[in-house]
Amino acid sequence: MDTRQLKFFVACAKAGSISEAARKLYSTQSTVSKAIKNMEETMGIRLFDRLPRGISLTAQGQQVYRYACKIVSDMEVLEAFPRKGQTRWIRISLNPSSWFADRFVQFYKETTEQNYHYQIYTAGVETVLERVRDYLDDAGFVYVFEQQQKEFSNMLAKSRLTFVTLHESELRVYPGKRNVLAAQEGDMVSLEELKDQRFIQNYQDEYISIENSAEENVLSWRELDVAVVTNSDYIMDKMLKSSDLVNLSGSYLSEDQAANYGKRLALPHNRIRFGYVMRKEEQLDEGVWELIRYLERQLRKNPQADDSAI
Repeated sequence: MDTRQLKFFVACAKAGSISEAARKLYSTQSTVSKAIKNMEETMGIRLFDRLPRGISLTAQGQQVYRYACKIVSDMEVLEAFPRKGQTRWIRISLNPSSWFADRFVQFYKETTEQNYHYQIYTAGVETVLERVRDYLDDAGFVYVFEQQQKEFSNMLAKSRLTFVTLHESELRVYPGKRNVLAAQEGDMVSLEELKDQRFIQNYQDEYISIENSAEENVLSWRELDVAVVTNSDYIMDKMLKSSDLVNLSGSYLSEDQAANYGKRLALPHNRIRFGYVMRKEEQLDEGVWELIRYLERQLRKNPQADDSAI
């Protein structure tokens, strides 16, 4: 077995299709199929179930996939070594956050002499967990709504990940400048006032329970009219400055915006935990630890951030 076979195997598992994997690998379907067949014969197991449309990992294939992801990831790091020495990579994924973006820019400036190289990927909570689990990233930074804690804990256990809380904040309402809620007096918005609003959100799996909301004072996506879904902070900022859309979040907006017009949501259990996920029983690289310690220092400098700045 060679690393080329492992790369082909990982690509097929991600694509769910040999032909699609071949396209992304700039190879042919027959070449990829032969590599997978040889790998199965060498290991003496069946890696994929062949379906009418595409392929699916077998139970043994899923176990092999996790090890293969790590090997392929390590090989990419080795191949990136420059002749003059090792390139130190910080690979992270995170929920979209202007607060984090601002801190990262400052961290980059302060650690230029360290010669770190960065890979940064923004995604929803589930994707962040998958990327850390599959060794695509060293750590992931996520925001978890109090109502989702049980589901989130189950996802962590299933993926053999652990979560460390760095900060707690509140779910807040950010009405667009043309929304009646923006001009409304007071710092509190009720669930009833949100029922007829149209929303712009980064991801529909963030913060809010996806369960049926028969229980009183439980927020559900099924009750919200999400008109725009985007992972772009720029689009979020522009839309809220010029429309009547509403955003629910704890940190997606910049600090200045949050301080100017973020409102509290009248919900009994509306706390949000911000922190990082990492693989269980594994040590993070020093560069990732340095970033985490930097974020901790920034949070300690601004103890008032629990309502809007993060």
